[in-house]
Amino acid sequence: MSKQEAVRIGNVLVIAKQDELALDKRSVDLLSKGYQISKTSHFVICQQPGSDQIILLHTFNQETINADLICFIEDQLASAGLVTSTRAFGVVLFGILASTFPGPRNQLAIWRQFCINTLNRLRSQIMQPSLDLSDISYIAPFATIYRRIAELHIGQSLLDVGSSFGFFPILMFELLSITCIVACDNNPDILTLATDLASVTDTPNITFMLKDLLATDFGNMGHCDTVTAIHLLEHLSEDEMPQAFDHLLRVTRRRLIISVPYEEQATLAYGHQQVFTREKLETWGKWCVEYLQERGHFWCEDVMGGLLVVERQ
Repeated sequence: MSKQEAVRIGNVLVIAKQDELALDKRSVDLLSKGYQISKTSHFVICQQPGSDQIILLHTFNQETINADLICFIEDQLASAGLVTSTRAFGVVLFGILASTFPGPRNQLAIWRQFCINTLNRLRSQIMQPSLDLSDISYIAPFATIYRRIAELHIGQSLLDVGSSFGFFPILMFELLSITCIVACDNNPDILTLATDLASVTDTPNITFMLKDLLATDFGNMGHCDTVTAIHLLEHLSEDEMPQAFDHLLRVTRRRLIISVPYEEQATLAYGHQQVFTREKLETWGKWCVEYLQERGHFWCEDVMGGLLVVERQ
């Protein structure tokens, strides 16, 4: 492994070390220079007293960067004050990813490696009959959710709303060979990454669109047999929920599938604005049936949080 250049993000200097031995050596060196050292399962946080400058050490490399980093950062770096907002979270994540690459760094190539690694992990875990969820993981719960939604999908068309990096629509094409898949997101940058991932994985028949669920013209997307919104609604406010469900039901021909996390409090680092419970999910299921004028029904399932399935007659 070639020597990596440090990546500076604000007051944090991120450095990737080759292995634990190199990590410990650098930690001892910084300790001898008066730095306060704090170790977690995946990081070493080094800070000089009286200074807000931080050196963040880790041993991730280009083969091990994947979406599990999302959990590691939230679980191990938030308490150190490195994750104070959604933007700060994204900056720290990219700093860690970029530190595994030599300069000059290509941002698209860095994100592509992250996405490919994550997609490969999702593939392997979806195919396993059971998952060990005892370890902290971002990928394992989503593999469970994706597997169940694949079982619930009906028809020959799928619309995934809030598709983010595009993992779910790509995997659904591979698993189900759905003839028509549309994926939309309101973030143009992340849509570029999703389109790139679909290209490098040779998944050409997915249509990616820049669309906001709350936009007045959302219904112009047409209708799909199955519509999914996976870990999207917790990013909306309570006041925005009726409009969100109205738009989702307008484009649903047969089945709407909602997936949300169950949390005790909203995870601000992820941009969550509200928390969901089984009772709250059932309330929105009843709202949907009333919206459909009783021409449909719903049910809820516990799948790494909650699933709400709304069936149109």
